[in-house]
Amino acid sequence: MTRAAVVLASVALCTACRKPAAPAPSTDAAPLASAAVMSDADRDATLRRIVVAEHQRTSAAIKPDDLSSREVAVRRQAARALARIADPAALEALKKSLADEDREVVAWSAHGLGHGCKGSEAGTVRALVSRAATLATTKDETKTDLDVGATLADALGRCGGPEAEATLRAWLEIDEKSEAAALALGRMASRKKRLDDASIVALLDAASRPEKPVAAALLAFTRIDAGSEAIRMRLYEVASEALSGPTGARRSYAVRALGRAGDQAVVALVKVLESESFTVSERADAARELARVGKAGQVALQKSLPSLVPKADSLSTLGGAGLAPLRAALDALTLPAQGAKPALEQLAELGPPKDQPALARRVIALRCRAASLLAGDAMAHPALGRCDPDPEGVSGRLALLDVLARGKLSGTRQARFKELCESKLPLVRQAALEKLGAHPEVDDTPVLLAKALRAPDAGTVATAAQVIASYPDRAAEKRQPAAEPTDGGATVEPVKPHPTIVDALTTAFTLQRPPDSIEVWTALTDAAGALQVLSFKPRLDAFCKSPNPTLREHAEKALRVMGEQKRVCKAEGPAPSPPELGQPLTQKTTLVFETDSGEVKLTLDPALAPVATTRLVSLARAGFFEKNRIHRVVPGFVVQLGDPGGDGYGGAGKEPLACETSPVSFDPLAVGVALAGRDTGSSQFFVTLASFPHLDGDYALIGRAEPGWERLAQGDVVQSVRVVTP
Repeated sequence: MTRAAVVLASVALCTACRKPAAPAPSTDAAPLASAAVMSDADRDATLRRIVVAEHQRTSAAIKPDDLSSREVAVRRQAARALARIADPAALEALKKSLADEDREVVAWSAHGLGHGCKGSEAGTVRALVSRAATLATTKDETKTDLDVGATLADALGRCGGPEAEATLRAWLEIDEKSEAAALALGRMASRKKRLDDASIVALLDAASRPEKPVAAALLAFTRIDAGSEAIRMRLYEVASEALSGPTGARRSYAVRALGRAGDQAVVALVKVLESESFTVSERADAARELARVGKAGQVALQKSLPSLVPKADSLSTLGGAGLAPLRAALDALTLPAQGAKPALEQLAELGPPKDQPALARRVIALRCRAASLLAGDAMAHPALGRCDPDPEGVSGRLALLDVLARGKLSGTRQARFKELCESKLPLVRQAALEKLGAHPEVDDTPVLLAKALRAPDAGTVATAAQVIASYPDRAAEKRQPAAEPTDGGATVEPVKPHPTIVDALTTAFTLQRPPDSIEVWTALTDAAGALQVLSFKPRLDAFCKSPNPTLREHAEKALRVMGEQKRVCKAEGPAPSPPELGQPLTQKTTLVFETDSGEVKLTLDPALAPVATTRLVSLARAGFFEKNRIHRVVPGFVVQLGDPGGDGYGGAGKEPLACETSPVSFDPLAVGVALAGRDTGSSQFFVTLASFPHLDGDYALIGRAEPGWERLAQGDVVQSVRVVTP
C-alpha cells in the first residue's frame, strides 16, 4: 500500500539521490539516465502515477523511463512499486534496476526479486550475487534507511538453492555481512526445512565466536531439527552459553533453539522459565521449547508450574506481563499431567476479583485451562463445572470442548458437543467446528456444517467452509471411510455432497459481503473445489478474474481440481485505487489505546506504508477501535486487534489493502498489518513482543509500539483511542 502525493516525499518512501540503471545486473552499475530534467509539477505527477499503479497492481503503468529517470525519487518509487507488484513484467524490470547505482533502488529491486524468483531461482541468484560483488567495490554515498546488503542476502535466502546457500555461508566469514547472512540462512531453513551440513557447522561456529559472536547465527536452529547427536550436543553448548549474555536477539534465538537440542536442554530451559531475570517473551518461549523436547520436557513443565502460580493474595501479578510464562506453560502441558495436579488444583480454585473485570477474566481463563487438564476426558469433573462463574461463559465452554474432544463422542458426550457446534458464542462454535475433522463418529455432520454456513457471523461461515475443504467426507450424503486432511481441498475420489450442504454453500456464495471479506470467499472457494460441485464454477470463474491475488490463487486451485488442470487465473482489470491516496498521512502519528487493562501506545510511520497508516489513523479518529476486544495474544510473541467481531475474521468493511511490504526488520514492539494472504489487509494489526525475522518482508511494517503491550491478554477491551499528532 502506498500513498500519494504532497507528498511524494512520503509517497516515495525515503528520499535520496542518485542516478539511473544499467542494462544488466552483471555489469558495473553505469547510469543510463534519461536526459530530461523534470519540473516539480512533472515529478509530482509522475510519482502520483507510480503510486497509483502500485496499489492498482498495474506494472504496465510504470514506464522504462521511470527506472532511468535523473530523479532518484522517481526511480526509487518505481522500484518500490514494482517490488510490491511482483508480476512477471515487474520482475523483468527489477532485474535491470538491480544494477542502479542508487542503493535504495537496488534494495527495492532485490526485495522484489527475492519474493518473485520462484521458477527462475538460478538466474535470479546469479544476478543477486553478481550485484552484491559490484556493490562491494563502490563507495556508498547513498542516504537511505534501507540496508541494501541485508536485502540482497534476504533475497538469496528466499530464492534458495545450492549457490545461494554457499554464498551466504561464505558471507558468514565477513564481519559486515555476517548478521545478514545468518538471518538469510534462517529464512532458507524456514522455507526448505533443512540446511546443508556445512552450513549448520558454519552457523554454530559463527554463533560461538569468542570475540564477536553472530547474534542471528542460532536463528536457523529455531526452524529445523538439529540432526545428529553430535550437532545436538554442539547446539546445546552454544545456545546454553548464549543464555548468559545480555538481553537481545542472540539470547532470544538461543532459547528458541534449545528445544531442538533434546533432553539435555531441559535444565537450561527450566532455568529460563522460572527466572525473572529473563524477559517474559524468553520465558514463554522456554515453556514452548520444553513441550518440543517431549516426555522429559513435560515432566519439567509439571515440576515448574508451582513456581509460576501466584498466591491468592498476589493475583495482581496476573494483570501484567507475568501472565505470559504461566499461560504459555499451561498451554504447553499435555496429558497425563499428574505431576502438576497440586498446582492445577490451586489454579482451579483461584478466586476471580469482583471489582476488576480484566483481572477476573484472566483468572477465569486460567481456572478453566487448569480444570480442563485436571478433568482429562471426564466431562463431569467438578472443577470443570465451576471454573467459569458464567454458565455460558466462553472460557468454561472452551474448556468443556477440550475435554469432550479428548474422548470418543457418543451418547451424552456427542449431544453436548453438538450443542457447542451450534453455540451462540462465535468463538466457541468455531472451535467446536474445527474439532469435527478429528471426530468422524459424530453423526449429522452435514447438518451441523450447513447450519454454520448460514450463520450470521463471517468467522463461523469461514470455519465451516475450511472444515469441508479439509475433510470433504464430513459433507458427504453418505458417510465414507474417514479421509485424511487434504491440501487446500483436493480429493482423489470426489464425494457426493449432501444436498443441505450444497444449498447452504449456494446461499453463502450469493450473499453480499464487505469487500474485505477475502478470507470468507477463499474458504468457500476451497470448499466448492473440494466437493467438486460444478454449479459453483461460474462464481469461481468470476473469482479467477478478481484483482485480488489471494482470491485468484484459490479460485485457480479449485478450478484445477474440478478438471481444468491448465487453468491460469489473471486479473481482468486493475484493483480499486484506495481513497487513502487522496489525503495520505504525511507525519508520524501516535495512537493511545485506553484498555480495561491500562493504557498502551503506538506510533504509526507513513514513510513505508502510507495507505495502511492513513487507514488506521482514520479508523481511530472515527471511533472504530472502541469496544474492540484484543482477539489474539500468543504469550511472548504477538498481540493482535482490529476486528469488531472479536474472532479474527472481520475488518473495516472497506476495500482490502494492497500489501506495502518492505525490506525492514520486525524487531520487538514492531507494528504490522495482519493478513490472510497477499493484499488482504483491512483494519487488523499486530504488535510483536520480541524479534521475529520470519515476519520481515512478508508483512507491512507500519510503526513502533511503546512498552506495555506485553501486559495485554486475549479478551481485553479497548475503551477509547486518542490520536496524537506532533
